Amino acid sequence: MSSKERAPRREGHRTTLRLPFPVFEAAASLAQELGTTPNDAIVRLAEEGAAARTRRDRIATLAARRRSAVERAGREDASPFPSGQETRAAMLAGRHESE
Repeated sequence: MSSKERAPRREGHRTTLRLPFPVFEAAASLAQELGTTPNDAIVRLAEEGAAARTRRDRIATLAARRRSAVERAGREDASPFPSGQETRAAMLAGRHESE
Protein backbone atom coordinates (compact mmCIF):
# COMPACT_ATOMS: atom_id res chain seq x y z
CA MET A 1 0.00 0.00 0.00
CA SER A 2 1.41 3.39 -0.94
CA SER A 3 1.75 6.01 1.75
CA LYS A 4 -0.59 8.94 1.43
CA GLU A 5 0.37 12.45 2.35
CA ARG A 6 -1.72 13.78 5.19
CA ALA A 7 -4.30 16.27 3.93
CA PRO A 8 -3.72 19.83 5.13
CA ARG A 9 -5.90 21.14 7.94
CA ARG A 10 -8.33 23.68 6.60
CA GLU A 11 -10.41 26.39 8.16
CA GLY A 12 -14.08 26.45 7.26
CA HIS A 13 -17.41 24.75 7.67
CA ARG A 14 -17.26 21.04 8.55
CA THR A 15 -19.87 18.87 6.87
CA THR A 16 -20.79 15.35 5.88
CA LEU A 17 -21.78 14.74 2.26
CA ARG A 18 -23.16 11.90 0.21
CA LEU A 19 -21.34 12.10 -3.12
CA PRO A 20 -22.59 10.76 -6.44
CA PHE A 21 -20.45 7.79 -7.51
CA PRO A 22 -18.85 9.56 -10.52
CA VAL A 23 -17.74 12.45 -8.28
CA PHE A 24 -16.21 10.12 -5.71
CA GLU A 25 -14.50 8.09 -8.44
CA ALA A 26 -12.97 11.28 -9.86
CA ALA A 27 -11.85 12.32 -6.37
CA ALA A 28 -10.38 8.90 -5.61
CA SER A 29 -8.48 8.91 -8.90
CA LEU A 30 -7.15 12.42 -8.25
CA ALA A 31 -6.19 11.45 -4.68
CA GLN A 32 -4.21 8.48 -5.94
CA GLU A 33 -2.50 10.63 -8.56
CA LEU A 34 -1.56 13.29 -5.98
CA GLY A 35 -0.77 10.85 -3.17
CA THR A 36 -3.36 12.36 -0.85
CA THR A 37 -6.71 11.43 0.65
CA PRO A 38 -10.02 11.30 -1.23
CA ASN A 39 -11.38 14.00 1.11
CA ASP A 40 -8.49 16.33 0.22
CA ALA A 41 -9.11 15.64 -3.48
CA ILE A 42 -12.83 16.44 -3.02
CA VAL A 43 -11.92 19.79 -1.49
CA ARG A 44 -9.46 20.51 -4.30
CA LEU A 45 -12.10 19.69 -6.93
CA ALA A 46 -14.61 21.91 -5.13
CA GLU A 47 -12.08 24.79 -4.99
CA GLU A 48 -11.40 24.41 -8.73
CA GLY A 49 -15.14 24.42 -9.41
CA ALA A 50 -15.66 27.53 -7.29
CA ALA A 51 -12.81 29.32 -9.10
CA ALA A 52 -14.26 28.30 -12.49
CA ARG A 53 -17.66 29.64 -11.44
CA THR A 54 -16.10 32.95 -10.40
CA ARG A 55 -14.29 33.21 -13.76
CA ARG A 56 -17.48 32.36 -15.66
CA ASP A 57 -19.44 35.00 -13.74
CA ARG A 58 -16.71 37.59 -14.37
CA ILE A 59 -16.69 36.79 -18.10
CA ALA A 60 -20.50 37.06 -18.25
CA THR A 61 -20.37 40.46 -16.51
CA LEU A 62 -17.69 41.75 -18.90
CA ALA A 63 -19.64 40.45 -21.91
CA ALA A 64 -22.81 42.20 -20.70
CA ARG A 65 -20.89 45.46 -20.24
CA ARG A 66 -19.42 45.13 -23.73
CA ARG A 67 -22.84 44.46 -25.28
CA SER A 68 -24.23 47.48 -23.46
CA ALA A 69 -21.39 49.71 -24.66
CA VAL A 70 -21.84 48.55 -28.25
CA GLU A 71 -25.60 49.13 -28.08
CA ARG A 72 -25.08 52.64 -26.65
CA ALA A 73 -22.62 53.56 -29.41
CA GLY A 74 -25.18 53.01 -32.15
CA ARG A 75 -24.58 52.95 -35.87
CA GLU A 76 -25.08 56.67 -36.36
CA ASP A 77 -21.85 57.27 -34.42
CA ALA A 78 -19.83 54.96 -36.67
CA SER A 79 -17.50 56.42 -39.28
CA PRO A 80 -18.30 55.53 -42.87
CA PHE A 81 -15.91 53.25 -44.71
CA PRO A 82 -13.53 55.07 -47.05
CA SER A 83 -14.40 55.05 -50.72
CA GLY A 84 -12.38 53.01 -53.19
CA GLN A 85 -10.55 56.14 -54.32
CA GLU A 86 -9.71 57.11 -50.73
CA THR A 87 -8.42 53.60 -50.01
CA ARG A 88 -6.25 53.60 -53.15
CA ALA A 89 -4.88 57.07 -52.34
CA ALA A 90 -4.00 55.97 -48.81
CA MET A 91 -2.22 52.87 -50.09
CA LEU A 92 -0.26 54.85 -52.67
CA ALA A 93 0.60 57.58 -50.15
CA GLY A 94 2.51 55.06 -48.05
CA ARG A 95 4.30 53.83 -51.14
CA HIS A 96 5.51 57.29 -52.17
CA GLU A 97 6.80 58.09 -48.68
CA SER A 98 9.04 55.00 -48.60
CA GLU A 99 10.76 55.76 -51.90
